[in-house]
Amino acid sequence: MPDNSYAIYQLKDGPDYHMLRFASLDDLNRDALRLRRDVHKILETAEGIFFPDKAAAEQYLRDAGFTVIPNTDSQMISVRNAVMQESVLYLSIGANCCWLEGCDTRAVDQSIRSAHYDLIYTGTLPSDDTREPLAILESLYARFNLDRPADFHGHSLSVSDVIALRQHDTIRCYYTDSFGFRELPDFMPDNPLRNAEMTLEDDYGMIDGIINNGPKQERNPETPVVPGAADTPHEGHHKERKHPKGPER
Repeated sequence: MPDNSYAIYQLKDGPDYHMLRFASLDDLNRDALRLRRDVHKILETAEGIFFPDKAAAEQYLRDAGFTVIPNTDSQMISVRNAVMQESVLYLSIGANCCWLEGCDTRAVDQSIRSAHYDLIYTGTLPSDDTREPLAILESLYARFNLDRPADFHGHSLSVSDVIALRQHDTIRCYYTDSFGFRELPDFMPDNPLRNAEMTLEDDYGMIDGIINNGPKQERNPETPVVPGAADTPHEGHHKERKHPKGPER
């Protein structure tokens, strides 16, 4: 991607992305807060409940309204909401049973990820263009709504589209919001090869978003509680699982 150029990203086609199609960042922030709250609440509700295996714990979460994502780790359950925000719940393994122990909700704030998008179009800006990014974004928005190039095959620019601008050898990405544009510092991580090629190879935002902190400490419950039984979960509060601090972004 040369200097003084731009790229347009639009959400991939498919049923999994329709809820993101016209979502403002404020909407997504509210959804993230709701998912984080729901995860913490289910951990409190499930305290004292023991499951025969991971599949039973997953079904418990489905019955509570969560969408469970396939996960091969025997001690992790991944859940997702309608706008592709994800969280992880951790299982501890006991004698012939397991229980929900903690969570990692950091990934819920990563709705706008490059893995959800396709690179639709690239173009150049005048070499002597000295306008501020906002002015350039506004002009691109007008052009790709009123006078789209013949070789542009995406939809008219609208909410959820991402525009990347490269000026002065720096790439910045912007979310087309309900009103104006908002910068996305994590959409395209600072990877020189990635930035140069403008590719969408991997979900880099998830590399250190969820970390398995090693084997959980086992315990042997004295009186297992079967989901659906009349027993009342013990009172108390779960703790967010601690992880080694990842690289600053």
